[in-house]
Amino acid sequence: MDQIGGSKWGNSLTVVFSLAKWIVLFLVALLLIHLFVATIFMVDGPSMEPTLYTKQIMLVNRLAYLTNTPKRGDVVVMRFPGDPVKSRYVKRIVGMPNDDIAIHDGAIYINNKALIEPYIPFETYTDTSNITSAHLKANEYFLVGDHREVSSDSRIWGPARKEDLIGRTTFILFPFGEAGYIPHAYYK
Repeated sequence: MDQIGGSKWGNSLTVVFSLAKWIVLFLVALLLIHLFVATIFMVDGPSMEPTLYTKQIMLVNRLAYLTNTPKRGDVVVMRFPGDPVKSRYVKRIVGMPNDDIAIHDGAIYINNKALIEPYIPFETYTDTSNITSAHLKANEYFLVGDHREVSSDSRIWGPARKEDLIGRTTFILFPFGEAGYIPHAYYK
C-alpha cells in the first residue's frame, strides 16, 4: 500500500515540477521577446490624434531599426530625451539626420520645403514657442505629434537621438474594433 501511495505522490510532484518548468520557460521567452523583439504600448493623451487615440494599445517592433534606418513618417515609441525616468512617448518622425527644420506661419519646413501631411485631415497649428529652426546632426531626428496644438515634442525638447527610439509602431491591438495596421506616411 505504501508503494502505491508513494508512487502517486511522486507522479504528482513530477507533473507539478514539469508544469512549473514549462511555465518558467514560457515567462522567460515572453520577457526576452518583450525586451528585444516587440513590446506593447498604451497611448496616453491626444497628441497623436487622429492617427492614434488615448487608451489604444499597439504593438511596437523593437527590431525595426536594427537593420533599417528610421524613415520620415514613421510613428515611433521613444524615450523622452533628458528624462531620468525615461518616460515614453509616441510621435511621428518628420526630420531626418542632417535636415534643416524651420517652423513658421503655423507650418513645418524641411530643407526649405513645406511638409505636406495627408495623414492629418484637419488643420492644426504648429506652435513656434520654443524651437523655430534647427539643423539636425547625423544621429538626430525631429519628432512631432499629429495633433500639434496639444503635443509636447521636438519643438519643445529638441531633437531625439536614434538611441532614444524604442521601435516603430506597427499594429493597434486593442480595442478590438479599432485593431489594424498603423499606416505609414510616405513623403515625396
